Amino acid sequence: MIDDASAFRTKEQVLFDLSKALGFSPESLEANRTGRLSAAQFKQFIGPCLAPAGAALLFAVAPFLFFSVLAGMREHVPFTEGVNIFVKQLLHLGDMLDKQGKISTLITVGSLLGCLGAAAYNFMRFSPGLYFDLLAREVVAREGRVIAREEQTMRSNGRDPIEKYYFNLRNDRFDVKHAAYKALENGSNYLVYVLPRSNTMVSLEPKVIGTVKPAPTPAAPPTPVST
Repeated sequence: MIDDASAFRTKEQVLFDLSKALGFSPESLEANRTGRLSAAQFKQFIGPCLAPAGAALLFAVAPFLFFSVLAGMREHVPFTEGVNIFVKQLLHLGDMLDKQGKISTLITVGSLLGCLGAAAYNFMRFSPGLYFDLLAREVVAREGRVIAREEQTMRSNGRDPIEKYYFNLRNDRFDVKHAAYKALENGSNYLVYVLPRSNTMVSLEPKVIGTVKPAPTPAAPPTPVST
C-alpha cells in the first residue's frame, strides 16, 4: 500500500520523487513534452534493448568458432578449413562417433544445442518495437488516472514471495521498481510519456489542472443625474 504521507506532497515533490525513481531529468521531461526522446534517455534504453540481441549472437556463434578451431587443430589445417570440417561432422554424426568416440560427440552436440537454446531465449527477449522506437525517437503522451499495483507470486518452502510492481493506466501496464511504486501519488491524474511501438514508459508527470478565472462582474449602470 502507498504510504499515506504521499497525500501531503506537492505536485513538484511527486514529480521529483518520480524522476529520481525512474531516472529521467527535467531536460528529458521537457523533450518528452515536445514529443521527442532526449539523448540521455536514448543512452538509457539502448543498452537494455541491444543486450539480448548481442547475447543471442554470442551464444549462436561462439560454439561454431570454438569447435571449428578444435577441428582445425586436430587436422593441422587453417581455421577456414576447420569450419568446413566441423560442419561436415555435424552433417555426418556417425562418422564423428567413429572418429572421436561417443563421449566427445555427446559433449560437442550437447554444448552446441545448449548454446543454440540460450541464443533462442535471448533472441526472444529482444524487442524490435523498442529498437525502432529508439531509432525514431518519437514520444507520445497519454493522460489518465494512474494506479500503482503490487503483484506477489508465492513460493514453496516458506521462501519470501516474488514481488512485482507496476502502474496501470486504463488498459496499459508499465512495470516499475519499488522506488517508483512508492513515489507515485496513487490514483491521481498523470501525463504518461511512452514510446508508441513498444509501449515503453519513459517519464510521467502529475496532470496540473488550470484554474478557471471568474468572469468579471459587470459594471453597474450609471445613475441618472437629475436636472
